[in-house]
Amino acid sequence: MIKIKNAFVWDNGRFLKNDLYVKNGIFVDDCKNCAQEIDLEGKYILPGFSDSHAHVLGVGLSKLMLNLNSNNFQDEVFSSSEEIILGRGWTEINDKYIFDSITKPVILIRVCGHVAYLNKYAQKILGFNDYFIYENDLEKIWRLLPEEYYIKAFKTGEYEFISKGITSVHSDDLHGIDFETLLKLLNDSKLRIYEKLFAETPWNYEFNKEYGISKIFGIKLFADGSLGGKTAFLSRPYKNSKNYGTYTLPENFKLILDFAEKNNVQVCVHAIGDEAISRLIELFGRYNKHRIIHAQLIKEKDFEKLKNFKFSVQPHFYFEDQKILENIDTSGLMLYPFKRMFDEGYLISFSSDGPVSPIDPKYIISSALKLGFSFEDSIKLYTEYSGNMINEKIGLLKPNYKADFIVFKDKNLEKLEMVFINGEKVYDALTLNP
Repeated sequence: MIKIKNAFVWDNGRFLKNDLYVKNGIFVDDCKNCAQEIDLEGKYILPGFSDSHAHVLGVGLSKLMLNLNSNNFQDEVFSSSEEIILGRGWTEINDKYIFDSITKPVILIRVCGHVAYLNKYAQKILGFNDYFIYENDLEKIWRLLPEEYYIKAFKTGEYEFISKGITSVHSDDLHGIDFETLLKLLNDSKLRIYEKLFAETPWNYEFNKEYGISKIFGIKLFADGSLGGKTAFLSRPYKNSKNYGTYTLPENFKLILDFAEKNNVQVCVHAIGDEAISRLIELFGRYNKHRIIHAQLIKEKDFEKLKNFKFSVQPHFYFEDQKILENIDTSGLMLYPFKRMFDEGYLISFSSDGPVSPIDPKYIISSALKLGFSFEDSIKLYTEYSGNMINEKIGLLKPNYKADFIVFKDKNLEKLEMVFINGEKVYDALTLNP
C-alpha cells in the first residue's frame, strides 16, 4: 500500500489538506502499515483528466508526419526525403497539381481527418482517379504503412496524452493497424485506454474484456463527416452549392445495434450535421442509451428527443468553427448547445478529438469557461463524467476509484509535475520521462 501525504487534494471545487491511500491501483480509506510513503510537500492533486473522445494512434501519427498547419507547408513537402510523404493539418489546397512533379506518394490529410489529398503518384498506387478522397476511402491510406510505424506512433501518442496530465482516453484506433497488434499495445499501455472499435462487423471481436489497465468497451461508427470538409450531413445544402454533405452510417446499422444491445456494448456514433442526428434518433429508436460524438448542429425539434443519449462534446469547436459556419444556413438550428445540455441534465463529457485539436486540458477548459461553464463543472466534465459515460470509477479522488491523479506545483495549475496512473508514477516533469 502507498500513502500520499502533505498534499492539497481537489474536493468539490476546493483544495483541502489531506492524505490519499492506494492499494492495488485503487484508492482506499486508510492503511495502518503503508509499505511506501510519497511526500508531496504541499503540492496540489487533481484527478487525472479523462478525454472521452480522441485518437491515441492518430495523435502519435500526427507527431511522426509533416505538420501542415502553416501557410507555406509546400516547402516541407518538396524537401521531404521520406519514401511516402505523409502530412496532416492543411485547411485548403488551391493548386491540386502542385505536387505531381514528385515521383513518390504524397498523401496529405486535412486537419479534420475526413479529407485527404493525393498527388498523381499516390492516386496510382491507391487506385484512385481524383486528387481528393473522403471519409471511408481514407482507410486505404493506412494499408501502406508498416506495422512498426503504427507501434511507434501508438507509443508516441501515449506519451503525448500522459505528459498533458490526461490519464485515460476513450480512443478510436482500429484504422490500418492489425487487431492483434492493437491488443498487445493496449495490454502494455501505461495510459488507461477505453477502446471503441471502428467495426461494421463487431461480432468478429470480443468486447468488455480488459487488457492490462485498458479495456475494449464500444463500437465506433460514422454517420457523417466534417463541417470543414463539407461532408457533415445537413438538412439544407452548404451555401452556394447543391451539396448536403455525406451520410455514412453503414446499411447494417440495425444488426450492429442488435448485437450491441444483446452484448452490453456501447455504440458511439460520430454525428455533426443536423440531418445525421435526425436520422440517428430514428434509427436508434427506443435504444437511446448509446453515445453521440460531436452533436454540433441540432434541430430545435430534435433536442428533447436526445435526452437519454450520452454525448462526447468539444467546447473548443465552437470557437474553431466560426469561419466554417459562414458556409452553412444555420437558421432554425441549435449550434453547439453543450451548456444547455448540461443545464438540463443531459449526460455530456468533454473531449479534445485530438489530433483534430490540441490535446491540452487548459485549452479545452478555457473554451468551456467562455461558453459559460464554471471552472468546477469543467473539471468534472473532463474527469468523473468521462467515467460516468461508461460506468467506470475514474475521475474522483475517493475510495474505490481508480488511482489516476496528477500533481501540480501550484494552486493555479500552471506547472504539472507528476502523473500517476493505477497508483504508479508514469510521468515526472523533472526528468521529462514517463
